[in-house]
Amino acid sequence: MHNIVFVLQEVATKGFTVVYGPPGSGKTSVAAKMADRVANRIFWISTNEPPGILKEVFMRVGAKAEKFYVFDFPRAFRGNVAKFIADHIHEYEALVVDAVTGIAAQEEKLEELVHGFLYQLAKDMPVVAVVEGTPKKIFYIADNLVKVSYKENALGHTVRYIKLVKSRFAPPSERYLFDFVEGVGLVYIYTPQRPQVAKITLEEDAAILGINELYKSQIVGVFGKDKRSLARKLQEVAQSRELFYLSLFPPTTLPADLDENKVKIATTFKDLVETVYEIYSGRLKPRVFAVSGLRDIERIAGNDVVDYINAVASVAKYVDYILDFEIEAPGARIVDSFLDIKIET
Repeated sequence: MHNIVFVLQEVATKGFTVVYGPPGSGKTSVAAKMADRVANRIFWISTNEPPGILKEVFMRVGAKAEKFYVFDFPRAFRGNVAKFIADHIHEYEALVVDAVTGIAAQEEKLEELVHGFLYQLAKDMPVVAVVEGTPKKIFYIADNLVKVSYKENALGHTVRYIKLVKSRFAPPSERYLFDFVEGVGLVYIYTPQRPQVAKITLEEDAAILGINELYKSQIVGVFGKDKRSLARKLQEVAQSRELFYLSLFPPTTLPADLDENKVKIATTFKDLVETVYEIYSGRLKPRVFAVSGLRDIERIAGNDVVDYINAVASVAKYVDYILDFEIEAPGARIVDSFLDIKIET
């Protein structure tokens, strides 16, 4: 499995890297984080944002703002960019041009500038170019091509994706979920993989749930005909085990004595990413991760529920097991398929 953080860091140390995607997808943020990881003095040419805004971006993604030397080139002065870079690049360890499509009016001129100047420069130091649109000739030139994208699903949640499309130095990656977490920076959701270890039986927990067998890192669906029955089972487990509960939709009726520090109501996809990161990082250390609302999400958002399932399932190796509390109802084919065990309460 790729670790996308290390893959992007590794490829960005070499050659000419292009980061592309639609406006608002997070291209500048991704480019900033990549550059921060590979150099201590970064020459940043901006044709889009003033230095003040970029400083906020650097801080937002957890990059060290003092590493970046930002020069603002409005479109009126784009003809001077190449000369300015050539005159000063020896003072720096890496170059970022954001956006490279802002330094030439025509694609032919842009290709000539990229191939004849930036690509040659990239033989001596890392060069990262942020690209607006889809200039295919630049994509062909790039040593590394990183796609950043997003969509707003039927719940109104913004879900972000990143993918290493090609590289001369590493195989392409799968598409990863990511988002921006306050005080942390970019957080990536890793593709769920169960630990490759011998099965560990959790006999006491199986007894609490009323099932014969339960193994570490399994995902258990707890289904009830109403919210009260689910709340009782949630309370029962919480009284016996260190549990964190995340509601992904209007929540299951919460037990009155459930610790408010062990409950979160997600109103955005970013809320889910934040919780997953808290568990990844050890800031939250539950033995049991409980969620609810996946079937409601599938009912409203259809196949987009897979994003939520992947984020939830990625926690499995960090906890003893996952509980998915859901109201019994027809359908929810995708949600039901990711469960290891299904029980009724």
